[in-house]
Amino acid sequence: MPKRLSNNKLQYSQDEIIPLQPLRISEGWRMDYNNGLYEIDVDTELLHSDDYWCIFKEDMLTLTHSRRDRLIDIGFYPEGDLEEGSYGMVLHESDHAGKVIAKLYTRDRHHLVKIIEEWMRKVTDGKL
Repeated sequence: MPKRLSNNKLQYSQDEIIPLQPLRISEGWRMDYNNGLYEIDVDTELLHSDDYWCIFKEDMLTLTHSRRDRLIDIGFYPEGDLEEGSYGMVLHESDHAGKVIAKLYTRDRHHLVKIIEEWMRKVTDGKL
C-alpha cells in the first residue's frame, strides 16, 4: 500500500517515490483540495492492480478562482479502473453545483496538465 510522505510525495516501495504533478498556477487561483494528482501515467507498470484506486481516484484536485467565480474539479473515473477509466476535469461557474462551463476527459496526463494550465490562464484573463 502506498504511503503519503510529508513532502506530499507518494512512497510506493522502498525504491519508488512518486511526486505530485507540478502545475503552473495562474494568478488568483487557490488550491482548495489536493488528494494527489501524481506524476504517473495510466499505462504504468509500476503499480500493483490492488493499488490503482490509491492513485487514480475520483477526488484528486479542486482549484478555485474566487474573483472570477470559477471552480475546476479533477478526478479519475471510474476510480481505479486503468483499463476503461480516464481523467475527468470540469470547469464550473461558482461551485460544484454551478453551471458547467467546460469538460474534458483524457487518459493522457500530459494533455490534462496542458488543459488545466490553459483553463486557469483563460479564467484569469476573463476569457472563460
